[in-house]
Amino acid sequence: FSQAADSMFFMHEGLQQARAPIYDVPSAVEVLLNGTYHRLPKCIEDVGTQSTLNVDQQKPALMKLDALVRSKLLEVSLPKDITEVKISDGTVLLRVDGEFKVLVTLGYRGHLSLWRILHLELLVGERSGPVKLEELQRHALGDDLERRMAAVEDPFMTLYSILHELCVALVMDTVIRQVQALRQGRWKDAIKFELISDGSMGQGGNAGGTQITPDGEADAAGLRTPGLKILYWLDFDKTSSTPDVGSCPFIKIEPGPDLQIKCLHSSFVIDPVTGKEAEFSLDQSCIDVEKLLLRAICCNRYTRLLEIFKELEKNNQIVRAPGDVRLETQMDKFDSDGKKVSFFVYFSLCYLDTSPS
Repeated sequence: FSQAADSMFFMHEGLQQARAPIYDVPSAVEVLLNGTYHRLPKCIEDVGTQSTLNVDQQKPALMKLDALVRSKLLEVSLPKDITEVKISDGTVLLRVDGEFKVLVTLGYRGHLSLWRILHLELLVGERSGPVKLEELQRHALGDDLERRMAAVEDPFMTLYSILHELCVALVMDTVIRQVQALRQGRWKDAIKFELISDGSMGQGGNAGGTQITPDGEADAAGLRTPGLKILYWLDFDKTSSTPDVGSCPFIKIEPGPDLQIKCLHSSFVIDPVTGKEAEFSLDQSCIDVEKLLLRAICCNRYTRLLEIFKELEKNNQIVRAPGDVRLETQMDKFDSDGKKVSFFVYFSLCYLDTSPS
């Protein structure tokens, strides 16, 4: 009797787990009456088999998902740098011009409160086209973004931060590669470049490229190359073949404090088209360093000619009547390919010599 009492005491705890499951009577009735079962159990998702809705079921389901997505977007904050937000059929298209676009929806790992990435595309590129990620890299990057977004309260801030840093690294890698190609091509010794990293300068030609690791993240070695300095109009000493870079004008391309790519000229230059201070920028979707460099040279040349023009106007021996000194600007409308060119400007500086001799 004592042994039986002890056994019954310990068996009492085990009875909680020994109960028979509740049978899915509604599903059994549906199978018996209709011969089909439209809603497969959730556990079948683990083996990769998911039920699909027919055409009549898709429309109301998408309407509910669309309303749920809109309500979830009101609960989170979107970065101000996102240029386009488009909601359709239960998905959200987020786009940052010149950087990336991503298509997201709800349902990460079966949780309707978490975001899932459906498609990811980088918009950083050059004339040959945008940067292409391998399929394995794209999936790995998407999985890493989903995991990080699920662990924070501001998922889209995390999404933008990671992809923006990656795009900045890709932009600088493309800029360095193009400058190296110019040095090896027709520009040769006409320009020189220096890497700017942590306040130090590295001589041109030893630039390391940005690599994408197998898990989809940018290599830290590439992110440590934040800027580039391109020098032109090199001043060569007669006794040496090495240019004096201290007096050469340059244009600097580097990420600013807000991690936005900035293009700054070494001196104040005037845009011949607007007559105001020239502003330089990169089209990150079609990076062309040569075009940027030609525009910088054009503005610098116009500014120097304008200074000469003003000095000649003050010379009483030259200026005898209005129009004796003229600064003319001409713009070519099209190049050989028929495309509009906005950075080729031709100047002519003319004066009349009215001296008796």
